[in-house]
Amino acid sequence: MTSGVLLVLATLQFAILDRDIKDIAAWVREDTNDAHRQYVLALAHWKRHEWRETDSLLRLAVRMEPRYPEAYLALSYLPYSRRTQLREEERRKRVPEAWRPVVMEAHDLYARAFRTDPMVSLEILGLAYDVQDWQAVDYDLQDYQTYLRYYAWFADLGQGRYRSAYDRLDKLARKEFGEAKHPDQVPNALLLYRGLAAAHTVRYEAALANFRELLERTRRLQEGYEVIPIPLQDNDYRFMLAAIHHTAGHTDSAVAWYQESLAHDLGLVMAHTYLANLHEKAGRADEALLERRRAVEASGDDPAALFDLAISLFNAGRVGEALDYLYRAIGANPRYSPPYYLLGRIGEALKQPDDAREQYTRFLSRAPLRLTDLRTDAQQRLDRLSK
Repeated sequence: MTSGVLLVLATLQFAILDRDIKDIAAWVREDTNDAHRQYVLALAHWKRHEWRETDSLLRLAVRMEPRYPEAYLALSYLPYSRRTQLREEERRKRVPEAWRPVVMEAHDLYARAFRTDPMVSLEILGLAYDVQDWQAVDYDLQDYQTYLRYYAWFADLGQGRYRSAYDRLDKLARKEFGEAKHPDQVPNALLLYRGLAAAHTVRYEAALANFRELLERTRRLQEGYEVIPIPLQDNDYRFMLAAIHHTAGHTDSAVAWYQESLAHDLGLVMAHTYLANLHEKAGRADEALLERRRAVEASGDDPAALFDLAISLFNAGRVGEALDYLYRAIGANPRYSPPYYLLGRIGEALKQPDDAREQYTRFLSRAPLRLTDLRTDAQQRLDRLSK
């Protein structure tokens, strides 16, 4: 659902985390512009309980790529790994004063991950909760049966096995909580993760049903004991419903849900962004530009929102207007590479070859190697301009 030249982040392969930390660091040094590599190195430090390095690298990753939902989600879970009793302290409302700002930030980061992309990978759960696949010879062991019944879905999510996670969660809801007769007894966390697992396995109607129920519960201000507290609000579920309709190709429903989520919070940047994408796809350029501008107004100096607006203006032939937003994006984050590419394109359009060459050179010095197509195009344009 991301637009333009935004990074398409590869699914994390946790096998790399078992390699020597020096080897992983060397791999990162091969492309220091790659936020994903910084993220993987952060998780390698996490696995070794090197909390300061983990935190620093995760924050670097989101500075480099401001729409990196996996990094935001990892940052939200990190405090609970650093302080293992924190979740219980939070549940009992006994969080030490020094940790309260940390918990508040973790809640904000958790919500930000899903507000950026509801289809964020959930594989970080494998590290955050340290839930491993059970290795047992005697499958009749009571503990093993307990694991299968209550915890195996967590291991599935941590390994990206969303279909298995969905089946286990669905069975848990039906058999352990009697969902058919007592739907209100199913914990919110189970609904959330079952809905996410359904969305990741293209079971969109099942996903929508879970999120509609979560929205209704938050409307009723339903509270109760939750083993896994969820720092999401009712409007987060409206946005997630919109995004799932969007992913499922239900365009009219997606537009309606995005608009409803924005009616409750005009500051929901990605709702403006995804709505703009839908307008552009439908050929409604003016409506798309309006949503791009609203995204910029809501986000302040988010370089990705500024770049999105600049791209739309460039495509509409309004090159001069695009320039201002590109320079603002660079001012907000000089390491964010896409604006330099577009500045090169504008330099060509304005018959300013020297400026175009300079901008393409800057782009190539900052763009991660994963942006293969864009890097190839920039290099080819640079070569033509240099003849």
